[in-house]
Amino acid sequence: MKGINPTFLIALPALILGIVITPLFHITLSESVYVFCALFLFATTLHFILKLKQTQSTISALAVFFLFVSLGNLLFSLSDPKNQKSHYTHRIQNQKPENNFYLRIEEKLRPAFYAARFVVTVTQIDTKTTSGKLILNIEKDSASPLLSLHVDDQILVKTALAEIIPPRNPFQFDYQEYLRKAGIYHQITTSTPEVYLIKRGPNSLSGYADALRTKLNTDLNEFAFSKDAKAVLNALLLGQRQELSTTLRDDYANAGVMHILAVSGLHVGILMLVLQFLLKPIGNYRYARLLRTLLIIAVIWIFAFITGLSPSVLRAATMFTFIQLGTLLHQRQAGFNALLTSAVILLVINPSLIYEVGFQLSYAAVFAIMWLYPKLEPLWNPKNKILRYYWQLIAVSISAQLGVLPLSLYYFHQFPGLFLIANIVVLPALGFLLIYGLILLMLAAAGILPEFIASFYNTLLNTLNQFVSTLAQFDALLFKNIYFSIPLVILSYLLLFFMVQLAQKKNFINLVGSLTVLIAFPLSLALIEYNQATPALYIHHLYKTSLFTYRSADLDYTFYTEKNQQVPENLIANFKSEQRIAEMYHEELKPIFKVNESYILRIDSLGVYDLKAFKPDYIVLSQSPKINLERVLKRFPNTRIIADGSNYKSYVDRWESTCLKKKIPFHNTYEKGFYKIE
Repeated sequence: MKGINPTFLIALPALILGIVITPLFHITLSESVYVFCALFLFATTLHFILKLKQTQSTISALAVFFLFVSLGNLLFSLSDPKNQKSHYTHRIQNQKPENNFYLRIEEKLRPAFYAARFVVTVTQIDTKTTSGKLILNIEKDSASPLLSLHVDDQILVKTALAEIIPPRNPFQFDYQEYLRKAGIYHQITTSTPEVYLIKRGPNSLSGYADALRTKLNTDLNEFAFSKDAKAVLNALLLGQRQELSTTLRDDYANAGVMHILAVSGLHVGILMLVLQFLLKPIGNYRYARLLRTLLIIAVIWIFAFITGLSPSVLRAATMFTFIQLGTLLHQRQAGFNALLTSAVILLVINPSLIYEVGFQLSYAAVFAIMWLYPKLEPLWNPKNKILRYYWQLIAVSISAQLGVLPLSLYYFHQFPGLFLIANIVVLPALGFLLIYGLILLMLAAAGILPEFIASFYNTLLNTLNQFVSTLAQFDALLFKNIYFSIPLVILSYLLLFFMVQLAQKKNFINLVGSLTVLIAFPLSLALIEYNQATPALYIHHLYKTSLFTYRSADLDYTFYTEKNQQVPENLIANFKSEQRIAEMYHEELKPIFKVNESYILRIDSLGVYDLKAFKPDYIVLSQSPKINLERVLKRFPNTRIIADGSNYKSYVDRWESTCLKKKIPFHNTYEKGFYKIE
């Protein structure tokens, strides 16, 4: 497309490639530095040679591409917290049972059932200055009220580090990996009496934003908002989703409008469009355009501050700031250039953003709107203004949905069939709700908010919640447990690209491209099935019960449970979402399993294991069998021991000690999660 900055067009995919390959190939920081320096010298020398010859070459473009690949590699290595000498993992190599951790609150997380949760920065361990982030869990205790903590508060906790628990069952959300990509490797758990407040008060922009949100929440508590209305208000205007109930979250997700509760590019974009409309009377002279641009940018960043300067809002504010500046300077393709520029800048500042689902979805949606909307909107041009407005809204919704659909299917494995109806109603209302809400917050902060204005906003939010809840009831139009893999994501975007190109320009290249991708879809699925068609046995972790799952070479899945036990629905859903499944069966657990050439013996509460001429490769202990493990290991010295979640914790600890002494491999599903045998 003409007018797009070629440098950023090369830089963005190169940066992304460099960031992604770094952890895959375990590239060290020193290797990253050497490669970058070598490529920088090569690209610079080549540039001057070509400049002297007054010529151009594809080699120059390739050199720049690989230079940015190496830059992405270097930036990701530099951003790895563990490469910092002061990181806490280097300070506790000879960790005592407990250390004095000096912590600063960075972010409040959604509370768990049993604890309040925070992201914290470690500033000091005992007497050593330290860096790095942790998850802090403060257990709820009825005997002592939970300490009220805010961003930038500094506390002291005497405790020990704990590992982030890996997924305990197959295909669960990997919270450990999610936190690792955010630079968080450990957690600490304590109780309120063991937390000592050292210093209160904000000392950063995030801290002041959190203080402002706390004050606004306190001011709004004087008005009779319903619980769900207040939760949506907090999510919509203050960027706080902790108060959303599980039911409310599910309703918005199932109706396909969860994006309106996550303050992001959608909110900032709508706010920008509303402001452009309101400021239109200023005129279109040079200084009027400059004034309008400055006012819009100022309001965007004020909104970003009010909502807590979350990464998603910062991304959106940066992106739309560039869009405004590009429009002011009459740049061709200002939107695309702003998109590319903001993405490059944000990835240079924080390379780990590429792994955030919100980053991927927001950029995919905005790109799709910029690319597809101008092609869809001219397809129908009704004379009626209301019809034209709703057709434009439908075109925007379809464009955005096509942009995020492959990623949504990959991450969430569901598709809301009513997304179009929901967005047609919700999106026009969102602009009004945002402007009304911001006025409401300003009046509340000034102490002059009339009761009827708050009451009407409460009615609007309750109506919105009721509408979304009604749509969410249509289960038949919510398609769940859709299997979708990375290859299918890539093929989906390629198909979208070629089909749009073919609709615009019917030529041989676009036709061949479309047909090639269509043929690749079934081939990709066949290859996935071939790779998965290996017999495997999963030993799950479930509290007080045992569950095995066997996958056959024909992709039949058999769930083995104890007598009269049901297989958890969420576990079945995980298998359906992540695996190609032919048939599913349910049977009662048996004592012996065979997977390929490996034999598995399950020893339950009966304690039966002395089987003649039988030498198991694995022994699974379940239901706390009263056995002498040393005697078992003497009988089967070449086995591996697995203890599932049905055992008493004290038994598991004793068995682990025995195996450690005998140098026998031991797997505890309490700590390590499920075990897979192939």
